[in-house]
Amino acid sequence: MEKFVILITMLAAAASFFGVSDGAGVEKAKLKFKVSGRDLRDKGFFGTSDPYFIVSLSEDGGNSKSKIGRSDTIQNQKNPDWSNVFEVNFDRNKNQYLYFHLWDNDRLREDDTLGRVWVNVADYVDRGQLDTPNLDKQGYLIIKNADGGVGSGLLPMPAGTPDTQTLRFMISANGLPTKDDIGFIPIKGDPYVMVVYTDGPAGSTHDVGRTSTVSSSKDPSWSDVMTFKWSKTKDQRLRFRIYDDDNLRSDDKLGQGWMEVNDYVAKGQIYTVILPKKGTLTIRKA
Repeated sequence: MEKFVILITMLAAAASFFGVSDGAGVEKAKLKFKVSGRDLRDKGFFGTSDPYFIVSLSEDGGNSKSKIGRSDTIQNQKNPDWSNVFEVNFDRNKNQYLYFHLWDNDRLREDDTLGRVWVNVADYVDRGQLDTPNLDKQGYLIIKNADGGVGSGLLPMPAGTPDTQTLRFMISANGLPTKDDIGFIPIKGDPYVMVVYTDGPAGSTHDVGRTSTVSSSKDPSWSDVMTFKWSKTKDQRLRFRIYDDDNLRSDDKLGQGWMEVNDYVAKGQIYTVILPKKGTLTIRKA
């Protein structure tokens, strides 16, 4: 973890020294990016996974997407560095997101999912074309400018933002999947959320809290207020796991998403996470 923080600090310092600025204010640009993975899920039948990914672009906030391309497969590697370069035409006026779906290439059976994540393209640009999003299964990606120059990897904070503060927030969701369908009849779940945090993308998890259960809803709004001690320098991340409360069997998972707490503060303490499978979570100041 300490090595990762040192690496990000060195990249930010190099960006400042060489005059590379973050991309806030850029309206349109052709982006070229490369991707690495770290601490990926091990799904290999005889050993470590053989990962590849498919990247798609959405220009309507994740409602639809079109494939950009597929990476090469890297054999027996939990920390792959793909050499492929992908391009996307960035337009701030479009609600653009990149969708990364990682797979384990398997010749003997169907390929297993290693993880998925949505990345806000405008945020990626505003970070200086450097991002480290967590995957929903395990591990994280490093997405960076293929031409070499990167910024700080951080969104700009509002003027006067303190380095530490206690945050109070509430959670709502929209469009959650159903789990207890009867035949072709969809039955709404009884969702609740478990929240933990990490320091950095690969840190150990620590409990934040659990919401109450909202009965029979795909669009729940939880009344619970959660508190979190935020520190700007720790690269803290919140993980949200949504479950369907079931009295007759084990609770089904309805979705999972991550939020970098620095991003939440930078955006005025309101943030929407697109869940990899279906639906969205919104976290807002209480």
